Amino acid sequence: MNYQGKVKEAFEALENAKIQVFTALINVAMASEFKDINELFDEGELFSFRSSDFDHASDPNIQSLQYVVKAMEIAEEEMIAWNGLNNLNLQGNE
Repeated sequence: MNYQGKVKEAFEALENAKIQVFTALINVAMASEFKDINELFDEGELFSFRSSDFDHASDPNIQSLQYVVKAMEIAEEEMIAWNGLNNLNLQGNE
């Protein structure tokens, strides 16, 4: 695999890791500081969160996970800027 192929592979790994960490952040938040919000939803009901929804969380675990998610988002943005969306073959995924 050539350099650009390895860059694309790294970007995809970063995206997958970000999704996993963000899911973990939501799960921690819903079991603690955001428990009241969690109780408003029925089992199986979907709700979308943004990283900024946790900006004012006081739980240090939520803060740490959010820091990691934001760092990953910055890394993705930089990789897109350096390589171009087309070179990462991600049209429609961003």
